[in-house]
Amino acid sequence: MAPTWALLGCVLLLPSLRGDPDGCGPGWVPTPGGCLGFFSRELSWSRAESFCRRWGPGSHLAAVRSAAELRLLAELLNASRGGDGSGEGADGRVWIGLHRPAGSRSWRWSDGTAPRFASWHRTAKARRGGRCAALRDEEAFTSWAARPCTERNAFVCKAAA
Repeated sequence: MAPTWALLGCVLLLPSLRGDPDGCGPGWVPTPGGCLGFFSRELSWSRAESFCRRWGPGSHLAAVRSAAELRLLAELLNASRGGDGSGEGADGRVWIGLHRPAGSRSWRWSDGTAPRFASWHRTAKARRGGRCAALRDEEAFTSWAARPCTERNAFVCKAAA
């Protein structure tokens, strides 16, 4: 059965991540690395990360570890848009877990790991716009750019199956 995204207001229905045959709860999409949940509710990066952590140990804003994961995530986000531009934050951006902690010059995923894969937007300023990264709908969610962490955007959580 194909996964579906069930929306209730601005938030996916997420009663539990346990009990489904694929290990993901209703509204979550199974992936090789766990489960993805898209939230159209617009929050700052830190509030979105706190929201994601509620879904259990190891849950965070999504880390994108390969080109294959980025393609899957882009497909899911593009499918969730419904063609009307809904489902994205400010100017069509979606938070992921990549950020540059205060006092650091290095980017990290919100789970503490260093990025080994990157898909920065092609402009040089893409890394200088802020300390938190958001996927951009201008390129069908296949690249990200640094944004001010206080900006309010939709977001994607990743949880263990």
